[in-house]
Amino acid sequence: MTTSSADKTAYTVALEAYKQGGAKKAIAPMQAFVKTHPNSIYISNAYFWLAEFNLGIDPANYTEAKKNFEIVANKYPNSSKASSALYRLHSIALNVDKNTALANKYKTQILSKYPKSEEAGFLK
Repeated sequence: MTTSSADKTAYTVALEAYKQGGAKKAIAPMQAFVKTHPNSIYISNAYFWLAEFNLGIDPANYTEAKKNFEIVANKYPNSSKASSALYRLHSIALNVDKNTALANKYKTQILSKYPKSEEAGFLK
């Protein structure tokens, strides 16, 4: 994992785009960040926010959101965002896809991998 002023700046620019113009305006800069800074210390957060931005547009892009939450949960299990990503996947499976079996799979993962997380508390 690397950190440089360039990747911090690029990450901040993407988050600022969201604050200034909403989710739709933030997707492209966050995608650019992910492409150009794959080894950044911010990469798991970037994938998480990219997923959130895809949920925040109208209509929501659930396919992209799920893909990015999966990356956080699977590639960065030690990320501070991993349990949140799994929780979001659980919610989408339950409420959007109406896939109870998949929702339960995510619930089990949260409770076993992150038993002390806020998200585990929500599910108990």
